[in-house]
Amino acid sequence: MSTAAFLIELNQDVAACRPVATCFRDLGADETIFLVTSRFRKRDATGLWFAETRDLAAQLGAALVEVDTVLDVVRALAGRSGALVSASETDLDAHGFNHKVFLAAPAGFTRITLQHGLECLGFNHNEAHDRAFGMRVGMACDIAASWFPLGRLHSVRSDQRDKVMMVGPPFGLSHPPVFGRPWRWRNGADPMHGLVCENLHSVRFGQSARVEFIDALTEFAAALALRDGSAELRAHPGGRYAEKNRIELPPNVSLNRAPLYRQSLDKFGFGISAPSSVLLDMVWAGIPTAVWTDGALDIGIYEGLTVVSDVDDWVRFAEAATRDPAPFLDAQRRYVAGLGIPADIPALYRDLYDVAMGPPA
Repeated sequence: MSTAAFLIELNQDVAACRPVATCFRDLGADETIFLVTSRFRKRDATGLWFAETRDLAAQLGAALVEVDTVLDVVRALAGRSGALVSASETDLDAHGFNHKVFLAAPAGFTRITLQHGLECLGFNHNEAHDRAFGMRVGMACDIAASWFPLGRLHSVRSDQRDKVMMVGPPFGLSHPPVFGRPWRWRNGADPMHGLVCENLHSVRFGQSARVEFIDALTEFAAALALRDGSAELRAHPGGRYAEKNRIELPPNVSLNRAPLYRQSLDKFGFGISAPSSVLLDMVWAGIPTAVWTDGALDIGIYEGLTVVSDVDDWVRFAEAATRDPAPFLDAQRRYVAGLGIPADIPALYRDLYDVAMGPPA
């Protein structure tokens, strides 16, 4: 019996593992198990991500097992074999539990660490990652499942390079990137409406950058209000900086807490985010997308996207994207091509499944 086991430790692990779990089930895994840690339950203060995991388990006919210790995981996997998957496994303290689980995993399991973002520890670091965590981050996996070819991965330690297997981002399992909208685009008479994302908890942001971003958002909301426009503010699932710091939002800005895969993203005429992998989610969905910087942030991996800084930039971009998205979508096509993301992502995940689980008899 082949088992696909997914270790859920961080809130963001749910969205990263969800499409892979569905894919592996569809490819023939006899059994799917979600190993939900006690630390995940504590981090998930609203219960949203545990509910998502529980719903997914029900959809897939999977088992959901709550674990507290490494030994709990070993016991849950005893007598089984297959793939053990984590979207947050490195030798850093923040990923310590998953790392210890991988070191202790039963011999019958192929251990897979998923790259979970454009900038991801052990795969691709930004300058702030290197300053905070160093440049020699290791993993205990057998396979490091990457989004890009090895030549585009700047932070893979030399002794980890042979583990890398390019598969592409998991959200690419659902559909290819959208660069032309088959549905009706918002017309000039529609009020402007966009998605703004923040991950201000990240080590890359100092306090001055956080204040500058919130100030720009507040001024932008006022400019939108003059045009009968509105926006939704989405936080990183593991950070929720604006909520935790009780940032008062303007009346025409609402919080967006739902997982992206639960939403119809065509309602957004534009998207703006501080440097974060959600930028690629928006690009993939066909939303004209801009990256915000204070001028000092490392945004190298986002080169090719529209860049905004002050409120005038935000307004010009939002108006232009709402009026005519085509130039932005064309630029985003070139941006994705430049990243080296593979074209046939489902085929590569099938290869990953076959390597980890063994090809069908």
